[in-house]
Amino acid sequence: MTKPQPVTSPSSPPPFRPSRNPIVRLVLWFTEPSMIKGMAVGVVLALLGGVALKLDAAWYIASGLMLVLAALIFGAVVGHYLFEARRKRLQRHGLDMLRQAGSELPGLGDELAVVVLQRDMSHLPSFWERLRRLRPAVEEVAGLGLAAFFRMAALSALFAVLGSAISFAVFLTSFMQVERMTEQNELIKVQTNLTIKQLEFETTRQAVEIALSIADRRQTTAREVFAAIANDPGKGTSDDGRKNLTQGTRLLITATVSQLQPYKGVDPVENKVTEEVKSPEQEQILRYLSAVNVDVSEIDLSRAFLAHVDLHSTELPQLQLPGVNIQQAALYDAKFPGANLALADLSISQLARTDLSGANLTDAKLVDAILVDAVLSDANLVRADLTRASLRKTVLKQAQLGSANLNGVDFAQCDLASADLTDADLALADLSGLDRTPLVPKIRGAASWWLAVYSDDYAAKLGVSPAQNAKNREAMVRMRAATTIDAARAIVTEAKAAAPNAPG
Repeated sequence: MTKPQPVTSPSSPPPFRPSRNPIVRLVLWFTEPSMIKGMAVGVVLALLGGVALKLDAAWYIASGLMLVLAALIFGAVVGHYLFEARRKRLQRHGLDMLRQAGSELPGLGDELAVVVLQRDMSHLPSFWERLRRLRPAVEEVAGLGLAAFFRMAALSALFAVLGSAISFAVFLTSFMQVERMTEQNELIKVQTNLTIKQLEFETTRQAVEIALSIADRRQTTAREVFAAIANDPGKGTSDDGRKNLTQGTRLLITATVSQLQPYKGVDPVENKVTEEVKSPEQEQILRYLSAVNVDVSEIDLSRAFLAHVDLHSTELPQLQLPGVNIQQAALYDAKFPGANLALADLSISQLARTDLSGANLTDAKLVDAILVDAVLSDANLVRADLTRASLRKTVLKQAQLGSANLNGVDFAQCDLASADLTDADLALADLSGLDRTPLVPKIRGAASWWLAVYSDDYAAKLGVSPAQNAKNREAMVRMRAATTIDAARAIVTEAKAAAPNAPG
C-alpha cells in the first residue's frame, strides 16, 4: 500500500530543508548569532584571564568587562531567544492572526464610536468581546517589538564587546611589550649589578694583592733590620745594662722607620683591605728593640707613625718619639721612663699602669687618654692637653703640670701635693677624691680653679660656694657624657662664660 504524498498548494512556497552538506552546516553553526556572541565572550574571558595574571589592577578592568558581559548575556538570552520564538510563532500563525485582526478592526471602530459618541453602554460588552479576540494579535506584535528591542540590545552588546576586545587586545599587546621591556630592564639591572660587583671584587682583589705585596717587601726590610741589630758588634752597654748600637745601625733603624710609612693592610678574616692605616713593621722593630734589650736613647724615631700600635708590656727607656702620632695605641703595662714624647699625640690611648716617670710630655695631646695607675713622677706635662683624661690613682709626684689643660680630668685618689699646677686650666676637673690636696695657694695659682669640683670642706676653704660646686659637678658630668671632644669643649666654654671671675 503506497503512502499518500502530501498535497501542496501551487501558490505556497516549498518548505525549507537544511542542507545535508557538513561544511555548509558547520558554517551555519559558526555564523549563528548566538555562537558569535559566545565566541566574543570567550575572547573577552581569555583576555581577562591573561591580564589578571599580570596586572595588580585587573579587578578594575574586570568590573567594567563584567558589566559588558552581563549586558551581552542578558541580550543574548532574553533578546535572541525571545525574538526567535516570537518570529517563528508569527511566521506560523501570523497571516491568520492578522486576517482575524483585520476583520475585527472595522467592527471594533463602530462599537467604539457608538459607545463614545452616543453613550450607548449596551454595545460595551460587544466592544470588550472584540478586544478580547484582538488581544492575541496585539500581544504577539508587542512581544515581537520587545524582542526586537532586546535583539538590538544584544547586537549592540556584541559590537561593544568586540570593540572592547579589540581595544583590549591592543592594550594587552602594548602591556605585554611594556612587561617584556620591564623584564629586560630588570635583567639589565641584574647584569649591571653583577658587573659592578665583579668590578668591585676585582678592585678589592687587586688592592689585596698590592697590600700583600707591600707587606711582603716591608717584612723583608724589617727582617734585614732585625739581622743588622742582631749582628751589630755594639760598643759596650749603657748604665742600665742595655746594648749600645753602633752609629751605622742606629742610622739604619732611623732611615728604615722613615721609609716604612703607614698603609692599609689586609684583614685576614674578611680578606679585604682595612680602612685602618698603620705601620705594623714599625711596631715590630720597636718590639724587637725591647726584646733584645737595646739602648734606644740615641735612635731618632721622630718620623715614626704609631697610631693603633700595640706596644703593651714593652720596655724602652728614653724612647725618642717627639711629635709622633700615637693615637688609640695600646701602651698599658709598658715602661717608657725618660721617654721624649714632646708634641706627641696620645689621644684615646691606653696607658694604664704605664711608667712614664721623668718623661718629656711637653705640649703632648692626651685627650681622653687612660692613665689609671700610671707613673708620671717628675714628668714634664707643661702645656699638655689632658682633656677628659682619666688619672685615677696616677702617681704625680713632682709632676710639672704648668699651663696644662686639665678640663674634666679625673684625679681620684691622686696626690697633687707636690705637683706644679701653675696656670693649669682646672675648669671642670674632678679634685673631689684626692688622697692629698695641695695647699690653697697652689690651687689658686691655677687658671679657672673656681670651676673645678672639690669636696665640700675643701671648697669652703677655697671660697667656692656649695651652689657653684654643685653647678660645676653637673657641668662635669655633662662634659664627660658628651659624644665628641668638641661638644665637651663647648660645655667648658659655657661654664667659663657663666662664671668668668674667681669668687671674692
